[in-house]
Amino acid sequence: MTRRLNARRGTAIVAVIWGLVVLAMLVAGLQITSGRMLIEGRDVQERIKARWAARAGAESTMAAMALHTKYPVPMDAYAMIHDMDAVHVGDVDGGSWIIQHNSPGTVTRFAGPMDEHSKLNVNGEFRSLINSMFGPLAWGVFDAIEDWIDEDDEPGEFGVERDYYLSLDARYEPRNDLLHNISELELVAGIEPDEIRGEDWNQNNLLDPEEADGDETLPLDDGTDTLDGGWSAMLTTRSVSGGGTDSGEPRIWMRNADATDLIERFDLLGLDLPAEKADAIIAMGRDEEFTLDTLVSNLGSADASTDDEEEGGQDTMLTPDEVAVILAECTVDVPHRREVGRLNINTVPADTLYAMLEGQERLVENILALRTSRAAGLTSLVDLWGLPEADPEGIAQLCRFFSTRSNVYTITSRGFSAATGQEVEIVMVVDRSTLPVRILEVRED
Repeated sequence: MTRRLNARRGTAIVAVIWGLVVLAMLVAGLQITSGRMLIEGRDVQERIKARWAARAGAESTMAAMALHTKYPVPMDAYAMIHDMDAVHVGDVDGGSWIIQHNSPGTVTRFAGPMDEHSKLNVNGEFRSLINSMFGPLAWGVFDAIEDWIDEDDEPGEFGVERDYYLSLDARYEPRNDLLHNISELELVAGIEPDEIRGEDWNQNNLLDPEEADGDETLPLDDGTDTLDGGWSAMLTTRSVSGGGTDSGEPRIWMRNADATDLIERFDLLGLDLPAEKADAIIAMGRDEEFTLDTLVSNLGSADASTDDEEEGGQDTMLTPDEVAVILAECTVDVPHRREVGRLNINTVPADTLYAMLEGQERLVENILALRTSRAAGLTSLVDLWGLPEADPEGIAQLCRFFSTRSNVYTITSRGFSAATGQEVEIVMVVDRSTLPVRILEVRED
């Protein structure tokens, strides 16, 4: 009897011990799982903080753009750039941000966003400059680029059309319209991705660690501290014309305006425009062949007159100040149609200028010297008459290529969590030509 009782007691003790062991294992498992969930939850929370810090930086930059679109500083071409620089770093509760970009051939990262108007718009009428900017390769594939954009199915001399792309293993069709972004050129026959992207494989306008380590990791790069951005460093599809004015008011469409509109706009800027000149300017603007650029190139000749003195009219020759106001406040483009933007002569890199104006090194040097000599930059195309040996033909050429203001920027904003240093990168393309500022594209790492 005693043995049976002892045996039962021993069995009960063993069972209790095993139960305690199982409970201990369950508790330990729950603790491990809870700990992991806590760590993962914290990582998610810190990533969210970093993400919204990056977004806060982008929003701060957009706010600076909107402010200068509504309340511009006409006499300082760099005023908005300085204000964007002022918010390129900042803090929010639990995080911080920094906005920078690399320019071609430079080691130092520049504060603020990348100006898309510092690049040639491949959708514009001057895309034939690609031939000289990128040498023999571009000459061989330029017809293919033209065929990708044009609406017909007739290939150029060295081009290809729809039939070629449909014959590939991975079939697709040409857009037969304007390119949406510069990376789309990788789809054009004869162009490789590394030619478009260079070392900037993620297209964020920054030299990332993996893009400066030689052959250690992809993408392959030269291991230097300068960013080779390939074609994308000099080309864009984003820039648009028009946009903000010196007065902060909407542009006057010269095809459907009257003299009163011009007189009132001049008055708003503190300038007096005689009625005779206003009538003559409006008459010019209604001519379908008229472009605003001709006003600048004609400043140095008698053709700058807007009236015919031989018919008894008053001398209505425009002054440089009057031409500058017309350029800043008026347009001949249809308001609802977004035209391709020109390069900003204040921000275009020297390398791009030399590539575009091949064989005109003296002209490029004069442009660089002129804009460097002016602390406020070139505020109007009229300033081009300050170039040494300026002549109407040369000024007319520059006016077709350049402007003095920018509308579209690419913001690369990196947000950091204050607690863990976790990083999130947001790349945002924005257009300030209308208010509110429009977001054209967002990519998040």
